[in-house]
Amino acid sequence: MTDKKIIFSAVILSLFLIGGAWYYSEQLPTASISGAIPSSSPSTVALEAGILIGDPNAPVTMEEYTNFLCSACARFAVTTLPQIKEDYVKTGKVKIVIYVLPPYELSQAALCSQEQNKFVEYHDYLFDHQGQITKEDDLKNMAVNAGLDSGKFNACYDSGQYADKAVKWSEEASSRGVESTPIFFINGQKLIGAQPYGDFKKIIDEKLNQAR
Repeated sequence: MTDKKIIFSAVILSLFLIGGAWYYSEQLPTASISGAIPSSSPSTVALEAGILIGDPNAPVTMEEYTNFLCSACARFAVTTLPQIKEDYVKTGKVKIVIYVLPPYELSQAALCSQEQNKFVEYHDYLFDHQGQITKEDDLKNMAVNAGLDSGKFNACYDSGQYADKAVKWSEEASSRGVESTPIFFINGQKLIGAQPYGDFKKIIDEKLNQAR
C-alpha cells in the first residue's frame, strides 16, 4: 500500500485533550484511514467474535469496544486494564473480548497481530505510542517494534483479508448502541467510558456472585 495519511483532522486530535465527557469516552472517528476499504478474501484463521484475552471458560465476559486513536481508551489501557488483568483475568475469573473500531485499517492491523498471537503486545505498544499513528506505514513499523514478524504482518495487512470482519465489528457496535469509545459490556451490563478501576471491580464482583 502507498504511504497514505490517516484521515482524522487536527480538530479531532485537539478534542482528545478536552476535559468533561471526553475524559471518559470519545466519539468514533472517520471509518477509514485512506477512505477506502481494501477488497477482502476469506479469513485464514478462526477467531472469536472479537479478540479473546484470558480463559475462554471464565464465568464473566468483559467485552470492550476500543479505538487506537482514542485517548480515553489509551488511559484505560494504561491505568485500569493491567489491574483488571492481574486481579481477574490471570485468576481465570474474567475473559476479555476486544473489538477494535474504525478507522478500519486499525481493526485489520489488530486482527493481523492476533494471527501471530501478539495482539496484547501490539495493543499495548500502539496505546503507548498513540501520538505517532499518522499513516498506514506507522502501523507496520509499530508491529516490528512490538515484536511481530514484519513479513507475516505486512502480508496479512496488505491482503485486506480482514476487511469484512472489520466492517462487521463496526456494524455490530452500531447495533448495540456503541457511539463512543471505550464502551464495555460486562456479562451484558453496559459501562460507558474509561471509568475508575473501582467501577469495574464492583460490576465484576456482582457478576461473579451471580455466577456462583
